[in-house]
Amino acid sequence: MDNVTHALAGALMGAAATALVERRAGRPSTQGFGRVAMLLGVVAAELPDADLLYAGPVLGMGRLGYLLHHRGHTHTVVFALAAALLLWGAALARRRRAGLGPGERGALLALAAAGTLSHIALDWTNGYGVHPFWPLDDRWYYGDAVFIVEPWLWIAALPPLVLLVRSAVARALLAVAFVAILGAAWTFGPVTKGTAALLTVGALAWAAVVCAAPATRRVALGIAAFLGFELVAFAASGAARDRVRAAAGAGYVDAALEPAAANPLCFGAMVMEVEGGIYRVTAADVAPFPGLRGVERCRQQGGGGGAGRPAPAGVRWGEEWVAPVDELRALFAGHCEVAAALRFVRVPSWEPLPGDSLRLDDLRYARGGGGFASFATPARATVCPRHVPPWVPPRADILVRG
Repeated sequence: MDNVTHALAGALMGAAATALVERRAGRPSTQGFGRVAMLLGVVAAELPDADLLYAGPVLGMGRLGYLLHHRGHTHTVVFALAAALLLWGAALARRRRAGLGPGERGALLALAAAGTLSHIALDWTNGYGVHPFWPLDDRWYYGDAVFIVEPWLWIAALPPLVLLVRSAVARALLAVAFVAILGAAWTFGPVTKGTAALLTVGALAWAAVVCAAPATRRVALGIAAFLGFELVAFAASGAARDRVRAAAGAGYVDAALEPAAANPLCFGAMVMEVEGGIYRVTAADVAPFPGLRGVERCRQQGGGGGAGRPAPAGVRWGEEWVAPVDELRALFAGHCEVAAALRFVRVPSWEPLPGDSLRLDDLRYARGGGGFASFATPARATVCPRHVPPWVPPRADILVRG
């Protein structure tokens, strides 16, 4: 997820921790606790992205290093819990100056752990992936449910926070962010005008509901709306995957799904199949609930039946890419740089380039060298990458015969 969403989630958790401490104590929290809790929640929710400080440039691996190490070791349960303990210690050291009130010690520990773990959970919801269970499990996990910058999550969190924070500066910044996300919805290309109108009406209605609610319930409303959207998104993602799996052939391997921004009723899919020695990737538009919104109104992959294959209701095929699967297996077995890249690439395509070189693309993002997950490399690598983490290749299911 984007860092604004992480920060908003951390702020909501900080406000919830303050509300729980006050409810248990039966009185307002001790001086400055709310400020410390809010700061702790935001820092904890952002901390796993500390890998950006070393992913790529520090390790001398460039783009490949970024892809392999971002959402890497710092996006694991082991790191999250260790970091939470360190942040808890720092928060306690600060609070001792003002004096710890009843229940504050435990609340701060729970908040620190919830904050760091929330970062991993939110990153899991989209299609980039995480591997949270290292060192016990090096596989990637993908939620394929929430757009990486989801306006509905901002709208769920911002109105309660505007009314909950006590700093006039913070309140003004949050209000500006609320207006900015609505303005961006009308100008951001992938968001249709109809979706932007729905966002605007929904945001204003939600702000009115939060304003009318008792102050003691506002943070609970914000968290409920945040989680409620996530549940809707996962229900839609599950339905979309079922439709794609039913539409694909017997060689179905996987489908990388991405919802439309602010619209979980439309998904784009990259569907991978292996049959008769042929590896095929087919783009598709998917309407998980075609009774609510037909696939003809979805424009994720620019479909139109370009692949010329039958599709059931809710699925429209687009372009396809095919190659012998043994070519990919040979590259993985005999080219160390490609093998390293395939520890990240989920939907691989490849092609030779002039000058005895080749390019590997991840079709989740782009093809033809235009995506940030595109690698041009000599056909015969002379220097192998260092500092390659042990992640299981997403396509391990087809890279090794049988």
